[in-house]
Order: sequence, then C-alpha cells, then structure tokens
Amino acid sequence: MLEFTREGMLNLTRELVRIRSVSHTAGENEAADAIFSLLAKEDYFRDHPEFLRFLPVEEGGLQRRAVLAFVEAGEPVSRTVLLNGHFDVVDTDVCGDLADLAFDADAYTAAIGRRDIPEEAREDLASGNWLFGRGVMDMKAGLAVHMAYLAHMARHRDELGVNLLFLAVPDEEGSSVGMRGSLSGLCGFIRERRLDLVAALSGEPAFWTSKTTGESRPHRVLFTGTTGKIMPLFFCIGREAHVGYAFDGVNAAAIAARVVCLMDACPDLIDGSGPDTLTPPVCLKLKDLRDTYSVTLPERAAAYFNVLTVSRSPLDMLNICRDVAQRALDETLAGIKEAGRRFQQRSGRRDTPVPDWQSSVFTVHELTERLAGELGAEEAEKRLRNFTEALPENMDEREKGLAVLDHLVSLLNLKGPAVVVGFLPPYYPQRINLRATDKERRLRSIMEGVLDDLEKSVGQVSLVDCFSGIMDLSYMGFQGRPDELNTLAENMPGWGTVFSLSMKDLMSLDVPIASVGPSGKDAHKDTERLELDYSFTVAPKMLERVIRELSVTSDEGVATRSAEAPSRRP
Repeated sequence: MLEFTREGMLNLTRELVRIRSVSHTAGENEAADAIFSLLAKEDYFRDHPEFLRFLPVEEGGLQRRAVLAFVEAGEPVSRTVLLNGHFDVVDTDVCGDLADLAFDADAYTAAIGRRDIPEEAREDLASGNWLFGRGVMDMKAGLAVHMAYLAHMARHRDELGVNLLFLAVPDEEGSSVGMRGSLSGLCGFIRERRLDLVAALSGEPAFWTSKTTGESRPHRVLFTGTTGKIMPLFFCIGREAHVGYAFDGVNAAAIAARVVCLMDACPDLIDGSGPDTLTPPVCLKLKDLRDTYSVTLPERAAAYFNVLTVSRSPLDMLNICRDVAQRALDETLAGIKEAGRRFQQRSGRRDTPVPDWQSSVFTVHELTERLAGELGAEEAEKRLRNFTEALPENMDEREKGLAVLDHLVSLLNLKGPAVVVGFLPPYYPQRINLRATDKERRLRSIMEGVLDDLEKSVGQVSLVDCFSGIMDLSYMGFQGRPDELNTLAENMPGWGTVFSLSMKDLMSLDVPIASVGPSGKDAHKDTERLELDYSFTVAPKMLERVIRELSVTSDEGVATRSAEAPSRRP
C-alpha cells in the first residue's frame, strides 16, 4: 500500500531510484512495469482496472510505454487535474567509480563524501537533510509524491473535488518520445471521459539556485510556464570546383560558417524580457556533408541551432532564418568576389574571373512541393518515405533529418549557391501563463498564494513565469495559430517518421501548468541530491492545497493577483 506520509514517500523514492531507468534502455520499461504494479495493488484500481493502463509511445525500438491512472472525484465532475512526471534518468558516467552505487540512494549518500565534491554539496551532506543519488530529485521523488497522493485520495474520494489524472512517461531526458507518444492516448482518454483539464501539475523539483550564480541568496524556484525549443536548420549548397581554381566555385562550408557567425549568440535573436529573458541561439553542429577526403570545394554543408523561445512561433523562426540565410549568402559571395579581385590584382592574372552568382533561399516545404510537381505528389512522397524508412533505426534523429533533406536536394539536382531552411527534431512549444483565460488566472493566483505562505514558513522561494529548462508539459497545447504550427511539420525533413507529434491533439489542449514538486540540487551531476524536509513535508502539503483550491468551482475566495497579462503575444 502506498502511504502519503514522509516515511512512505521516502521509501517509495528509494524503491524507484533502484530501478536503472536510464534513457533509451530497457530500464525504462522496468520502471513503467514497477509503477503500474504498485498502483495496481491499490484497492481502487483492483475495483476499477479500466482506470489504470499502459499507453504505448513508440512502435519500434524498445516499445516503451507510459502509465496512465485515473481517480474520480467523490461527486461526478468534469474538472480534472493532471499530475505528470517522467521516470527516465540520465546515465551515471559522471559518478566515476561510484556509478553503480548511484542507484542505491542510501549507499551512495554514505559514499559520496569520498569524492572531490563542491563545498556546498559537502555542507548539505553533513546536514543529514539531503539524499544523494541518480534520479532522487530528477525526478523519482516527484513521482513518489504524486503516486502516494493519488493512492491516498483514491481511498478518500469524498474529500476530492476534482478528478485526478496521473501520467508517468519515459524519455523526458531525450527528445520526449514518452510525452509526444502518449499524447493521443491521453487526449483519447480525456475525450472518452469528457474531462475538462483545469491544470497540469509537474512533479519536477524546485531547483535551488547556486551560491555561485550571483543571486543575493540561494533559493528554490517554482514556475507557472516553461520555455519552448526549436531547432532551425540551414542546409547550404555551394558550387563544386577544384581548390586550385577556387574562384570558379562556391564553398558550402563558407556559407554555413557565415550562417553560424550571424546566428550563434546573436543578441538580436534573444527572446523574452526581464526575468524571462532566454539565452541566444547556440550552434549545436556545423559540418560539411561528405565522408571522404577531397580537394574539391565542399558542395553541401549544414548547421543547426538550439533556439529557446518564449513568444516566437515556428513561422516566426522560419522567417528569421530566411533573412539570415540570404544575408549569409550575400556576405559570402561578396567576400569571394573581393578575394578574387585582390587575387587578380596581386597575381596579375585575368584568367580567373569570379562568376556573378545568383543565390537562392528555399524552405524545405518549397522543395517538397517542387518534387511533387516534377514526379507527382504520390510518387514524390513514396520516394522520400522509402528513403526515410530505410535509414538505420539507431541513427540520430538530426542525422536522419539531414540525410532526408540531402536526398531531396539530390532528387531535384539542386545547384547552389543556395540555402535551404527548415527544422530538425526536437520541438517543444512554449507554455506560458498569459493570464488570458480563467484557468490561467486561477492557477497563477493559487500559486502566488502558495508562494506567500511558503516564504513565511520556509523562506527562499520564488515564482517565475518561465522555467528556463525543457520539460514535457510544453505539450499541454500550442499558444498560436494552426498555420504557425503547420509550418513546423511542412519544414521538418522526415516529419511523421523521424519525428512525430499529433498536431490535432496538441491543438485540442490549452492547459495552464505549474510545478508543485520536491526540492533538490545538481540534476545530472554526481552530486544530484534531494532536500528531504521540504520534499516530503512541505511539497506534499503544497500539492494538497493547490488541488483543493482548484476544486472550487468559481473564483470566489481566491484573490486575483494577476489581472494583467504579461507583455508578450502567444
């Protein structure tokens, strides 16, 4: 029996940590089975087995599964709160000789002091109020709190004014295959039961800011929104030439390098403002697309970027990328022409004129439409699909996307100088509390009330509009127009095979989010640790309070502290 007590939740955390559910391993299936089995032992789910189920999230690969559980309120209501978390963890390579021990939280806590760890971690270890180990805070403890609360309320449904919908997923640490893959099953259950999701609560931990971040004091951070992430791709096409006659051609690598100079860390491309200001684009890969040595100018090269968003849609980003691509082409060709002029001047030769190149910028969608025009829509789709499905299953998703686009360019025999702009996986929509709906205003107001009381009782807590990391609750809807979202699908090579997302289900949701999880430090590090008193005393009470206040059918009794919407468009 799952117990909603400090000791019960701590023991459940230990039990979940022992499962080696490293992302992209069979351990994720073991974790799903364990969570399902623990809940299945509860009387409520024995009586209502239809309310506990696995949701398949992928057709091939490991055939991983999410776990969905549903507890009805004492009186029939449609209002429902989603409790969400992930059970995968990152690997333990950073733990060195203690790597295997990291899945035994008590043993790892006893041993971690032997390593060379930061003074702050050593102080926490000495306090006795912190538990170390892989996944203790990211996020097995959050799952433990949610599972214990779910089981507790299943025994006390007369005290429950909203339905509870629990969803535990794999692969949050990768590209959110778990959340994306379970979206259709989740939305299907919501439609089947005619539920109204009033909020989605994450069990992600309240991250402590470090003493080294420049903050006036270290403190825990809660959030009511999360950043989006998009991966713009620039596929650069040059003109081949022998390096001895370099001015006869255009080096695709030079175009790609110019793109990186214009995009990487560009302050003009920073999104957000104030505390929601996000870091600028970062180039994650720059490479030419040939595998062998050659003294021919590289004809094709690519660069892709990590871009965080708080207001921009895929359509916004595509337009930005078009402008960057054209500028990169113009500057590269101008540089070649000037270098050719100076070469002629210095050598006295006139037999190496630089061609007056005409450059082009295309989108992936424009190229697929051109192929459909040449081959017919059915044949064009067949050729691209057959190529995509033949790619190795274990090939990186981004490399698959590049390969598909490279194949498309080859089918069209497209010559440069040109740049094709589009996107690569993954994609996370931003989910910001805009105070635009009653649900948003209500949840934000409740969280502000929680913050006020937390600061009085435990201190050192702040509430932010936008969690600057990436998380699964991004998929609780799309804050924009359908055409803005369609831009993503139309311009991602291998969409539906390499990367998939149910657009219909995503557009059907519009659910405000908040974090109500435990507290910890140093996720993914060898010093990952969980703050015990807050996590198993304060956080459970916070979860109870938020759900109790969400049970109220009107805004009566809940102060509206956030009447003004933030100054950003959806």
